[in-house]
Amino acid sequence: MTASETKTKLMDAAEQQVRHKGADGFSYSDLSRLVGIRKASIHYHFPAKADLLTAIMARYAKRVMAALEGYAQDLPGADQQLAAFITFYRDALQDGTALCLCVAYAASQDSLSEDTHREITQFRQQVSGWLEETFTRAQTEGSVIGITAPAHEAAAAYALVEGAQIAARISGDPASFDAATQALRERLIEAKA
Repeated sequence: MTASETKTKLMDAAEQQVRHKGADGFSYSDLSRLVGIRKASIHYHFPAKADLLTAIMARYAKRVMAALEGYAQDLPGADQQLAAFITFYRDALQDGTALCLCVAYAASQDSLSEDTHREITQFRQQVSGWLEETFTRAQTEGSVIGITAPAHEAAAAYALVEGAQIAARISGDPASFDAATQALRERLIEAKA
């Protein structure tokens, strides 16, 4: 395994650990066992756990923003883009056993480094900006019912999917996510009627 492959496997394993157990819920010993390398090798790639947590947040942010930009390019209507956004957060639940990375970090917020906090803040600003732009387009298109303030809609939608994830994770049942997001989904569908 090359150094690049090892680093990728470490980041993949760490991301899954955070999404299932939180940032404080795993150690380098756990990663050593999962990836099949010595702890010293992990420290070579990521001297401190804070370095690893920051790196996986930065990678996650790029991946999510690429997905959101893809929706904007591939889906013709803002309503479809917003539906894809909701589905993205629904899929992150992995049958109720996980959370998206940003939500998973929230439980460990006090133990995160400044660099990780900075990555999370930047990510949240980017997603909020994408949502506001998408709600603005939806208002112009008339593809979502009742939009009066796109910025408020964006804040509410973001809080909705994150809160719905937490509720679904607590219950272990993604159906609670579906129930929580149903009213927003209906606003997307009813605009077409």
